[in-house]
Amino acid sequence: MNNGQIRMGGFNILPNGVKNLLIINTLLFFATVVFMRGGICDLNKWLGLHYFKAPDFYPWQFITYMFMHGNFGHLFFNMFALWMFGAAVENTWGTKKFLIYYIITGIGAAITHYIITFVEIGPAMALFNQFLNAPSFDTYRYLVEHNQIPQLQGALQNNYQVLQQNPDALNELVAATITLQDSYLNRFLLIGASGAVYGILLAFGWMYPNNMIYIYFLFPIKAKWFVLVFGALELLYGVMGTSDGVAHFAHLGGMVFGILLIFLWNRHDRQGDDRQTFYKFTDNRSPQRDWRWPFRKREDTSGKSKYYVSQESGRPLSDAEFNARKAADKDRLDRILDKISQSGYDALSKEEKDFLFHYSQK
Repeated sequence: MNNGQIRMGGFNILPNGVKNLLIINTLLFFATVVFMRGGICDLNKWLGLHYFKAPDFYPWQFITYMFMHGNFGHLFFNMFALWMFGAAVENTWGTKKFLIYYIITGIGAAITHYIITFVEIGPAMALFNQFLNAPSFDTYRYLVEHNQIPQLQGALQNNYQVLQQNPDALNELVAATITLQDSYLNRFLLIGASGAVYGILLAFGWMYPNNMIYIYFLFPIKAKWFVLVFGALELLYGVMGTSDGVAHFAHLGGMVFGILLIFLWNRHDRQGDDRQTFYKFTDNRSPQRDWRWPFRKREDTSGKSKYYVSQESGRPLSDAEFNARKAADKDRLDRILDKISQSGYDALSKEEKDFLFHYSQK
């Protein structure tokens, strides 16, 4: 990191976590297309996330849904954003921590989406259950008169007219109502990696707040403002209830769960070592200290002493001794940074963390 710009020297441009996610998402997309055209099955029915009260819901869908996509454009833009922001995040955290964060934010996005869905359709489902628990002409009429779901109104009205003409058909009406309710609940299908990708975007903006992002490759904006603008837009679109077929609250949920997880990890880090910081790396792999809150200015470390003394003897070091000590510290730093790149900061021993901390103060 140098002057708010990411340079990939010392970083893997396609780390293992991002690479495997790209492969899995792409393979499942083409498998879905092939299976659909071959009349084998619809993978979205089994792997996309259905409403938790729908007949087609299965628990594994909370994970598998984020690997499914509706069309090539949906897949391309999600995978491009995953690579664009995820590579830097994974290189900083390590593959294990990155994938844990990715999965948790994806699950959080799904939970948020269905909390909102439950609130929206809860009253209508309560009317259905009221009739099914006590089937009668009156309870069905109450259902028809108070239903607030336009997609169901026509079918409910037709069934009500049949019931008026044949009051003895109540049992058949109960079966028809159950089928109608199940069919409606199965319509709620959530697919796509967008929720997890928005979580990655949040993490990128948190760790690299002053990096420039170019919207449409033309308009520069700092990452922190990019994240705030996108979060505000998703909230606005979600509240307005746009009919674009996009789960805006799921995107927002990915960001919310992301920030909560980062706060949780940071709290754990502070309890273990009050001096723990995030580190950013320059091309020469020299760590720069940067506190957790991304909008806080960096501590000025320019006033360093020009004298170097031996910690063992207390005497000033000769040029040869100083250069040898400096080369040894550089080699050790490189090994520690390689370890961070592969396994994340948490994999370091206390001695390695102390060395990294003191090295950053030089």
